[in-house]
Amino acid sequence: MSVFEPLYTELDEWNFDGDEVMLWWRDDDAVEDTPALQQLFSLVSKYDVPLSLAVVPDLLQSSLVEAVKKQPVVKTMQHGVRHENLAPKTDKKQELSRNANLDELTREIAQGFEKMSAEFADQFIPVMVPPWNRIDEPVVEQLGSIGFLGLSCFSARTRPEVDENVWLVNTHIDIINWKNQKEFAGAENVIEQLIAHLSQKRLGQADRAEPTGLMTHHLVHDDASWEFLGRLFSILDEHPAVTWLSADRVFQTKWRDQPSENDSFEY
Repeated sequence: MSVFEPLYTELDEWNFDGDEVMLWWRDDDAVEDTPALQQLFSLVSKYDVPLSLAVVPDLLQSSLVEAVKKQPVVKTMQHGVRHENLAPKTDKKQELSRNANLDELTREIAQGFEKMSAEFADQFIPVMVPPWNRIDEPVVEQLGSIGFLGLSCFSARTRPEVDENVWLVNTHIDIINWKNQKEFAGAENVIEQLIAHLSQKRLGQADRAEPTGLMTHHLVHDDASWEFLGRLFSILDEHPAVTWLSADRVFQTKWRDQPSENDSFEY
């Protein structure tokens, strides 16, 4: 049996219920234009899948800005400040940490925000993507005042907002095995992650309104990673239950800009 068969079954369950499978795609650690980035963009073009690119502002190169401008369906988000580990050696890697000087870190985040806004204009969605998907609460509390409307980490969310101004939408599928030389995690493993979040939502065990997020890292993809993504996008493109969401839809920036009594938190 194909490793994709269980995915077909799960998608069909949603389709039988008349429900849409809402998906979104986030790729992390973007800094400059590279052959890997162009390979990523080729998937965007071939399957017409909107991409959210998490960019490290302090490392941003002009080549990335120019490359993104040529891809209207690509949106950018802020990926920390300089992707620097500020955690003690005994802790897991983290940049947006309580161990940092909070005032200084907040200032640097705000400078990164201004740079992202200036360089990418309306292709910048004001969302913070913490390096290593870790952020401490004191830093979260600063995001709204800087201008962020969203936060994106990893794993099923336990609440839709981190405060009244900042919307939380995470990713749930990681195609890389970081503990094994940053290799492809394997088709079966990745499909299991995808099915797990979809089935949890369908059965009421996770927030059904949270779109299921695919997380990739184009700079470390091997041939197996690229081959799998092409196959996955092909399958999802063919299924009637699947809808890919752009970043502005995911974080409802249009809803926030123009609220009305008829607006809903549901997708």
